[in-house]
Amino acid sequence: WGLGMRMEETLSFPKNTVLGTAEDQTVIFQVGEVIGKQCRMVGIHLNFAPVVDVNNNPDNRVIGARSFGGDPHQVAACAALMIKGMAKGGVLTCAKHFPGHGDTATDSHLGLPLIQKSKQELLDNELYPFQKLIDEGVDSVMVGHLSVPELANGKTISSSISKEIIKGFLRKEMRFKGVVISD
Repeated sequence: WGLGMRMEETLSFPKNTVLGTAEDQTVIFQVGEVIGKQCRMVGIHLNFAPVVDVNNNPDNRVIGARSFGGDPHQVAACAALMIKGMAKGGVLTCAKHFPGHGDTATDSHLGLPLIQKSKQELLDNELYPFQKLIDEGVDSVMVGHLSVPELANGKTISSSISKEIIKGFLRKEMRFKGVVISD
């Protein structure tokens, strides 16, 4: 929600969950542009945003209001507008938390969430916004601390250190060529 998230006494914008419900979603582009300009004013060139997790678990207290919503198509569309706005504002962007932190009830700062879904379920939901943004040229992707055995050849390892997920799935299958960042 802008610099106000980390810097006291700076401007904060509505959280993504509110922006995702706006009737006129061009406001998301405008917010992104102002956030980009503010970042540049204080010397920030890469904003670790937006969150592109699909908020599809009501017990998830980690993502919640940071998500644009529970529909993967809506999340992808809103995130694309935010990214285009921030780019116009002069800052690089980062889609996070790959491969998707929306369907967890575990705080990844405190434990390792386990997501046990089929690859097709992941592609249709959690991974959909990431693929759309990769196809549109997002600058970077932040890999979250999530265990997704279906994408790691059955291993229960954190995605943030999984060769199968980063090099195999994100790079090869999803064709992401940009910068990969660990949460």
